[in-house]
Amino acid sequence: MLNKSTLGVAIAAALSFSVSAEQSIERLTITANKFEQSITDTLATVDIIDRIEIEKNNYRDLPSLLNTIAGVDVVRNGGFGQKADVFVRGASAKHTLVLVDGVRVSDASSGSVSLTNIPVNSIERVEIVKGARAAIYGSDAVAGVINIITRQASKNTVSATLGSDNYSNYQIAGGLVKDAITFNYNLGYEDTDGYDVTGKDPSLAVTKDHDDDGYTNKNIGFNLAYRTLNAGEFSLLSQYSEGQGEYDNAWGNDAYDFENYIAKLGWKKSSDVYTQSASVSVSQEENIQTGTDDQQIYSTERVEFEYSGLYTVTKSLDLTGGFNYLNEDLSASSASSSEEERDNNAVFVGVFYDDETWLGNAVVRTDDYEFHGRANTYTTGVGYKANQYLSVRLNHGTAFRAPSLINAFVTDSLWYAPNSDIKPEESVNNEFGVTLDTKWGRYDIAIFDNNIDNLIDNKYDAEIGKYVATNIDKVSMQGVELSADFEGLGFQHNINLSFLDAKDETTNTDLPRRPSETFNYTLGKSWGDFDANIAMQYRSSRPSIAYYDTELAAYTVFNIAANYQLLDELSFQARIENITDKEYFTAGTGFAANGDLLGYNAAGRQFFVGASYQF
Repeated sequence: MLNKSTLGVAIAAALSFSVSAEQSIERLTITANKFEQSITDTLATVDIIDRIEIEKNNYRDLPSLLNTIAGVDVVRNGGFGQKADVFVRGASAKHTLVLVDGVRVSDASSGSVSLTNIPVNSIERVEIVKGARAAIYGSDAVAGVINIITRQASKNTVSATLGSDNYSNYQIAGGLVKDAITFNYNLGYEDTDGYDVTGKDPSLAVTKDHDDDGYTNKNIGFNLAYRTLNAGEFSLLSQYSEGQGEYDNAWGNDAYDFENYIAKLGWKKSSDVYTQSASVSVSQEENIQTGTDDQQIYSTERVEFEYSGLYTVTKSLDLTGGFNYLNEDLSASSASSSEEERDNNAVFVGVFYDDETWLGNAVVRTDDYEFHGRANTYTTGVGYKANQYLSVRLNHGTAFRAPSLINAFVTDSLWYAPNSDIKPEESVNNEFGVTLDTKWGRYDIAIFDNNIDNLIDNKYDAEIGKYVATNIDKVSMQGVELSADFEGLGFQHNINLSFLDAKDETTNTDLPRRPSETFNYTLGKSWGDFDANIAMQYRSSRPSIAYYDTELAAYTVFNIAANYQLLDELSFQARIENITDKEYFTAGTGFAANGDLLGYNAAGRQFFVGASYQF
């Protein structure tokens, strides 16, 4: 459990801020409970990064953006285009559901998400909802949900950015409104020579891996909405990206091609007491490993349909319900499986209460995954608004993650055997939170406890000489998150501090690659048409995976961003990442001959400059 003295220090620190600001921070989120609510009414810990913040900080990729959030840590295997795992509150990457405009984008075999291949130029905002959300979203929403909303630009803007490692980025975004029609678009091109992403043993010979690992991303997307007087609003959106990336692999493929897309057709109609919506979506997440004659394809195709309704019983009471159908198809993948496609059918109902003093909600859901049986989940929450500034929330919920078809039905593998009796992973989540939102700023404390049982792991079976997916492990994660956003002494301050105790309950050891303390601090200021900020990120030491049986060192990095509005139409941007040229890594790759741990190199000092023109 989390050390009590640490918890006391954390709470005391959060309550000791003394600052001044002009106004409180008010934001909206539409994804925590799948309908529009004030962020203070969701009874969940929610973080939002909008387009203004993205452009103010000149973020170059999605992992860099996510790594600024309390309770979130990103483990990167290098720079642009390399694998990046996001750990939300200490849970592994597969336990966080990632959506693009509400559409699942993970690889259904591994549960991983190509975060680096989601271009920043396509993002309007990112909503991070923490805690068990399976009762609302279904499988994988164990530690939280990350929903990426695509661009809704109102002005036409063309931008160009150049930077270190021969980096170039060109993008255009815009939109128009004509009577009942709204249309937004975005497209971009990104390319870099990259750098050598893995550390090398200087005592060994130079190989093909002693090279730069480049990356290219080409993308396009649009949002179209048509509003009618009586039939409601119809929408159509799509986002497409393709490209290539290189990495290091001494014995096999060392490059990949990707082609990812989503398309979603939606309808929504509202009356005084009833709002109903329906959507159908198709998506693909495809990654082809290249570099040798033995190419490997990882491909997931999905079709999803959902209908939901929200009925206002009284001013304080709302009822919601609906059903969801999901089809996942892995038949285009190289991995052989006796079952390559599955369906899931789900039904959910919920009740939400808000009398402006007391808040409450309860949602129950049942999912019926083909081959794996039924999973029933729920989430409950209660909140109290002591006054217009102070609110308290308490949440309790359950979640699950369905096994992959590969876990259950893999065939013709030299290394793995199937387990048709594999069961879903299950979790129980509790959270207590306090929010203070005043003219002096916004402050939040969240204390959480998440336990995952029936964790799926590949265990070696000596009788058959292969690994078999088995429900054997149990992990627990407890922690505290402190966040503050305020103005003081003429500067804008954004601070968050997280404490984490993540354990493997089976072996009573700390979970690997999870720092027990993380700290993010951004200090910003504006001078007329010029604004700048400096950001600090600290990660404490943490254990590597058991194979290396060592510790990854703590590190601190600093980044600077600046913007200058020269004309109403023309602006300039700059960003310097890792300004002290700090050498560190967040994942190991092996040992040098002298015993030193080698790892995936983080990018050194990098410079980016750009210009944007509106027309």
